[in-house]
Amino acid sequence: MRLLVFMVVVVVALAGCSIERIEPGGTENSRAEEDSAIQAALDTYYGRFSRRAWDELRESFWPGAVIATRWLPPGASDTLVDVIPLETFLSRTEEGPDRLAVFAERMVRHEVRRYGDLAIVWATFEATFGMPGAPPETHYGVDAFQLLADGGTWRIVSLAFTQELPGDSLPRSGP
Repeated sequence: MRLLVFMVVVVVALAGCSIERIEPGGTENSRAEEDSAIQAALDTYYGRFSRRAWDELRESFWPGAVIATRWLPPGASDTLVDVIPLETFLSRTEEGPDRLAVFAERMVRHEVRRYGDLAIVWATFEATFGMPGAPPETHYGVDAFQLLADGGTWRIVSLAFTQELPGDSLPRSGP
């Protein structure tokens, strides 16, 4: 549990820093290829998530990966930060995406910070949800990913996300 808390603290701490992109060794082409591979891994994640392809989604994450968000549990008076293993998230899909008639999420914009086999990606997402018999609603939020590569395969180690905050609008289109 301490490791999970530490990982969330690291993500939050890095979010508050003004660190410029670390330029790893290699050519511009190799960096562009790696950034393209990271974007492809995230596009695959969003596609699997939107299709609710849970077994495939598991393949987008390294074993032991965690997901963190702030949410309001049923009957609670205040939100809490919930840091859970991916497997716990997947065991709860009937409480979330699987209860919806419409469920889709896509990456609108993203920013990659990479050094070698480590990448941090901030992504603005657009989510469209709809309960059975109700019109779908669209909202926006931010996903903060940590990814590691092994043998050229980029997978998610941790994901923290939040919805758009009132008074702090997010970009609605790509760059």
